[in-house]
Amino acid sequence: MKVLVVSRGNGFGHAKRDLLVAQRLLQFNHEVIIASYSSGLQYLQRVYSGQLIDLELPSAGSSAERTLKLLDLIRCTQPDGIVVDEELLVLPLAKSMGIPTCFITNWLEDEPETLGYLQMADQIAIMDQQDHWMFPTSDSIREKLNFVGPVVEVPERTAAREKKIVITSGSATIVDVPFFRKAIADLKGETDYIKLVYSGTLTKSLQRLGDETTQFIADPGSFMDEVRDSSLVVCRGGHTTLWELASLGIPAIAVPRREEVNRSNIVYARQMGERGYIRWLEESEMDQGLIAKYASEILRGQTELQTYAYDGTALDRLTSCILESFFLTLAEESL
Repeated sequence: MKVLVVSRGNGFGHAKRDLLVAQRLLQFNHEVIIASYSSGLQYLQRVYSGQLIDLELPSAGSSAERTLKLLDLIRCTQPDGIVVDEELLVLPLAKSMGIPTCFITNWLEDEPETLGYLQMADQIAIMDQQDHWMFPTSDSIREKLNFVGPVVEVPERTAAREKKIVITSGSATIVDVPFFRKAIADLKGETDYIKLVYSGTLTKSLQRLGDETTQFIADPGSFMDEVRDSSLVVCRGGHTTLWELASLGIPAIAVPRREEVNRSNIVYARQMGERGYIRWLEESEMDQGLIAKYASEILRGQTELQTYAYDGTALDRLTSCILESFFLTLAEESL
């Protein structure tokens, strides 16, 4: 079977899980093509040796341009089934061409237009657990939902933690400047710890805010290696990042972007906080000294966070969901 994976290019989280899905499908001798763009494509270009297509799309843009690019992609590749990682516009295109789809996501909403898209998917695989799930699950799509769990790649844990704190926002943009500025200032009091600031293109503008214990890193490539043995991570709360940290047992403080910038990240943070994996605060609370307070409590053992026992079975459940949705739909169409 020829499988097309359309991977959302915003950040690295989508690309990481789509890479794992593609690799597993290849192990089952399926032909796999991944299509992505922006920072997701940049990540895949470093780690994926299979067929990879650059959609040449910006991280955000007009629906008309995206629709044309996606339509050309499907026509050129002619897949038997499509794994759609949060690219809603693929669903009506695939539906009109009779191609089965499995939509994978870590959020849902009950907005009518979005639900209209989701109803066109053959199956919806949710990369999360059902306990403490805080997104709405509409009756119109409930039968399609499959909670498979987080799909992440967890490196081997180190025996001991080093005295270092990682500060990151994933794909840093100008909206993250207040977050970095406040986190760096709040953590200056932790003089026994090296602070590693993964600041991307913001590095030059932020360097003046650090001190002798602060190191600024523009290349995100070493991020996970540094996280493995760190004592604390202060981050923006992306879904994949939070599950990676919980699986590694690395304490984390999440400061999600404002609701008007990314409302889903606030829900992720709440969910993980309810599960006991992280501490979190809203961006509007940064001036209250909560980063410093939470960091001190975690580093001195006054706050104990949970570790998620990740065993890799979520990837098996996701792969089964994908293949079952393809084979069942194709079988029904042949009747």
